Amino acid sequence: MGLTGRRLLKSGESAVRLHGGQVNREGFPGFTRFPGGVVIGSPLQFLRNASKSRQDAVMIIFPIVVTAGFFLACWSAGTAFAKNCDPLTMLQLAIPQIGEQGSKCESLPFWGDLASITLTITAALSIAVHFVLVARLQRLGEKLTASGLVVDTSELRSELEGHLLRWKCHPVLRIVLLLVCLLGSVFFYIRTHDRSQVFVGLSRQTSGHTSAESFENTWWMNFENHRYITSAWLLLGAIGGYYAVKQGALYLYLVREIRKTDWEFQYVPALRDENFGWAPVGEIINIVYVGFVNFAFASAVLFYVMGSERGGNWPEFAILVLGVLALLFSAVALGMLIKFMVKNHRGVIDREKMRVLENASDPTEVESAAYWMAYGTHLHLAPQSYPLRSRLKPLLALAPGVFALSRVFAELRK
Repeated sequence: MGLTGRRLLKSGESAVRLHGGQVNREGFPGFTRFPGGVVIGSPLQFLRNASKSRQDAVMIIFPIVVTAGFFLACWSAGTAFAKNCDPLTMLQLAIPQIGEQGSKCESLPFWGDLASITLTITAALSIAVHFVLVARLQRLGEKLTASGLVVDTSELRSELEGHLLRWKCHPVLRIVLLLVCLLGSVFFYIRTHDRSQVFVGLSRQTSGHTSAESFENTWWMNFENHRYITSAWLLLGAIGGYYAVKQGALYLYLVREIRKTDWEFQYVPALRDENFGWAPVGEIINIVYVGFVNFAFASAVLFYVMGSERGGNWPEFAILVLGVLALLFSAVALGMLIKFMVKNHRGVIDREKMRVLENASDPTEVESAAYWMAYGTHLHLAPQSYPLRSRLKPLLALAPGVFALSRVFAELRK
């Protein structure tokens, strides 16, 4: 570990001890044991020790549990369902091409508020994605070593620890960021409650039988009638935005580290690993894909909901700018990761081919020459660019993001 890494670790340990905690024996930040045996950061520790399938399950189950929690809270308050009002009503409102029909809705319950359901899922998913991304980054070095792709990953571990500790050692920055996200969540709510085109559109679908003001007053997230549920949802949105920003910072960190990495990669044969040792990097790429799609959907829904026919549309364009920046960070990190993987995999293949040519050219070593020729055939059959087994999955993963962006541009053309 370099001098900078040691200083960062030492400063991080001092910051933890000032609060009465102890750094765990592995030296990772975020796992602090306080008197009485209480462990702070145990969800991250669980994710770090969990298998990839369990991490994927967390990203699926956590948003479902959070959404179900709000559904049950609304059920107890009597705002979960309403007669003749389901998610299809708002879907037809947002996408008229699927068939615009009349509606008999008289209120906007949780089950009928497709936009809020989507934002609930994306906010919870942002939290889960961030923790899974950190957990996979913390395991990346040891996984690359275990796969045989890289011999020494101590530099990666040191740099990652330093990056995470910089966040841990600046509590004021984290508090300010959380407050900004909370203010943004409150602003979104006020804007939606007072000026959203959703209520106007729902009123039109009922042919004016139910006014926009009536939908606003019977909304499941009306603060005057359901303060605790609304406050909990706004807090979820703020926390989701907070972790989305931290996720963007991790993307910038990834891009920086990829550009300066000078590791010497080893050739891992397909008989040992069908992904040629690159599966750990593929796990990071999958997380970036999920983040990209999540950003796209959240931005599209926010842009649509904050639209207003009463003028003063600058907030929706601000959301558009922030969404584009988030997608840009995701796309750059994704492109850099794929380019990094393809370039180095191709470099390893080319280097091994040169070894084959040098060792198979001696006619006196018949057995050795036969071995190297067989080895060269194996190299020839190996993929020369993208080493991961699945090529269709990344393209399919982009489809929801492209759809979400198409909805944003459709709104802009109105």
